[in-house]
Amino acid sequence: MRRIWESKFLPWVFLLLGLLFSCLIAWKCALWIDEKEQIRFQTASNTITNLIYKELNAHIQLIRSVAAFMCVSPENISREKWKQFAIKNHINEQFLGLRALGYAPLVHPQERLKYEQAVRHEEGFADYAISQKNVSSNTALFPIMYLEPMSEMNEKAFGFDLASEITRREALHQSFIRADATVSSKINLTQKYITDNQVGFSIFFPLYQTKDIPTSTEERLASAKGVLFIAIDAKKMFEQLLKSHYSLVDFEIYDGSAPLEQNLLYNSNPNLIDSRLSGYTSLELYGKIWTLHFKAKEVFEMSDSRYYPWIQMLFSLIFFSVFAGLIYVLQRTRKKAYAIANEKTKQLSQSEAEIRSIFQSMQEGVMVLDDKGVILECNLAAQEMLQLSKSDIVGNFSYNSKWSAIYEDGSVFNKEDYPSLMAINSSLPQNNVILGIRRKDGSLIWVQTNAQPIFSDNFDKIRSVLITFSDITAYRKSKRELEKYLQIIDTHVIISSTDTDGIITEVSEKFCQISGYSKEELIGKSHHLVRHPDMPSTLYEEMWTSLKKGIPWYGEIKNRSKKGVDYWIEAIIAPRYNEEYQLIGYTAVHHDITDKKRVEELSITDRLTGLYNRLKLDELFAYHLSIVKRHQTSFSIILLDIDKFKLVNDTYGHQVGDSLLQAIATLLKRNIREEDAVGRWGGEEFLILLPETKSDAACLLAEKLRRLVEAENFEYAGNRTASFGVATYHANDDETSMVARADEALYRAKEKGRNRVDLELYSLTTS
Repeated sequence: MRRIWESKFLPWVFLLLGLLFSCLIAWKCALWIDEKEQIRFQTASNTITNLIYKELNAHIQLIRSVAAFMCVSPENISREKWKQFAIKNHINEQFLGLRALGYAPLVHPQERLKYEQAVRHEEGFADYAISQKNVSSNTALFPIMYLEPMSEMNEKAFGFDLASEITRREALHQSFIRADATVSSKINLTQKYITDNQVGFSIFFPLYQTKDIPTSTEERLASAKGVLFIAIDAKKMFEQLLKSHYSLVDFEIYDGSAPLEQNLLYNSNPNLIDSRLSGYTSLELYGKIWTLHFKAKEVFEMSDSRYYPWIQMLFSLIFFSVFAGLIYVLQRTRKKAYAIANEKTKQLSQSEAEIRSIFQSMQEGVMVLDDKGVILECNLAAQEMLQLSKSDIVGNFSYNSKWSAIYEDGSVFNKEDYPSLMAINSSLPQNNVILGIRRKDGSLIWVQTNAQPIFSDNFDKIRSVLITFSDITAYRKSKRELEKYLQIIDTHVIISSTDTDGIITEVSEKFCQISGYSKEELIGKSHHLVRHPDMPSTLYEEMWTSLKKGIPWYGEIKNRSKKGVDYWIEAIIAPRYNEEYQLIGYTAVHHDITDKKRVEELSITDRLTGLYNRLKLDELFAYHLSIVKRHQTSFSIILLDIDKFKLVNDTYGHQVGDSLLQAIATLLKRNIREEDAVGRWGGEEFLILLPETKSDAACLLAEKLRRLVEAENFEYAGNRTASFGVATYHANDDETSMVARADEALYRAKEKGRNRVDLELYSLTTS
């Protein structure tokens, strides 16, 4: 069997058998379709024949009903009763193709004028006259007297002599001879002969003068009274007949026993010339023989039904070809599968060896347990960490006393808390479980353990558990030391972190200690909480500009604690990034330089007033002069002296004098710009440095300060005044020359009565 399946000829044998089978099925199907087609064609032909016969019988029944109607009371027949009879029998709706139902009495030639006059007078048709197609003076006349429906076209036939047209004459003559309804040959309907040669036929029914029908032909002709007739439009009749009964078979009707073109009465499909199916039958009815020719190309609903056998054969061939190809592919696939299986078996063996090698060489300890918690396998790292051989480990439970475990707090590990048992009981992975293991030599090793349950193929139960553990003894030691260092840093280093909007996210204990705020009060707030009001906003603008560019910022900042104590810090602020190098905030490391700043402040300020001392004023004076000379900007100074200050000391004592100096120092500092500098020049004299200020602006400031001093009511000293001298930088000026001119202006103000402002006299001094 295997040899047959692997034979290379199997696909071709199967394809050949499939071809033979397809041809056989197609041939049988073609025979069946031909047989069914002939049966359906014959059935359709018989149906059409029966429909025609049935419809003609309906017309015959109508004309016989009219004959009975006239025989009941022939003397009472009138045009109105004729019309009512036609309406009552619905001749227009119920009889297909009916164009007219009429009655024509027999009129002998010698009675023609009398008959015409009678119709004119009795019927009211003044212009009535018998019309004939072929005029003859010797034959009897059958002029149409009653006609329904009396339409415009039918009115043209009123008075027409039926015997004047040979076909009608022969038919009505036959009806008297047969004493029964008789169908005429093909005629052109009288109603339309003027404008249209409409093909049709008529049915005639004889009326005799006697109640009983005469027996001999001569007696029948001699006792003729008149004739009833129905004019039928052949095309309309048969088209309506086809509409009511859908058929795929067309037909032709010929008048007579031969299908001659001149005898064609009706053709349902003139365009169908070369019909695939054809058949003839004769229909004998009421003295007339019709020949029916049936024709069709298809008799099934789907025109391509005769192609079904070939389509079926095509699909069968495709199917068997595909199946043969599939066998071929399966053979090749099977051969390849065997080759691949052999190759994969080799690779699997190699992979198993590699995995086992990797398993043994892993730095992590690895154990494999069954679903009961018994150790099935372990690697070398696990043996080294536990200081046990493989035989000491494999076959024991993971909670064996050979490697007793403890929690981080030193207590003995509970059996149910072992990661392996928790994974088995909960069916969930156990990650990062830290436990200490007392080894064989008594040393303690700390491991971080993970337990991963491994499920069966349908995941309904745990098949085994994979345990991995890492030696974190050194890591724990380093972590403890790091925590100690971090604690030291947190306690002794001023550190704060913010997000990108400057909102504090973290602070050290030292930061809380120096600021006086708790962590809860600081986190979520801005550093504005500790900002000193004396710090210029330009410094913070410069800081943020630098940080937003990703550049660390270094500088000194003055802060104010929660208790209102001022302190200075030296700050290093750097951007902070996440793993994807996205900016997430800023970290600042601060150094308390309050003592340093106090020493600096003592060296540059006047101890009594807190203003700059003369040494600092000299330094600032030199700085502003260098700026003026480099950038050609304006620069002015104001020198002021408290009037009669010696009298205050002599009268109230030096303590009141010191208090007055402090009060005036505060007043001056409060009313100058941030970039201006004021200091104690000596005794009761003060010097104000005004960068980028011209003489007129300096005079305005001096006058403002003079009024403020004059208006102030100083404690103990009462109202006091001061005199002011103003000087402005000129080319080649230095500190000495400018102060000299300001001093001269000051003393001129005193000479002029004190409590006034005087401007330098630069032009006079230079001359």
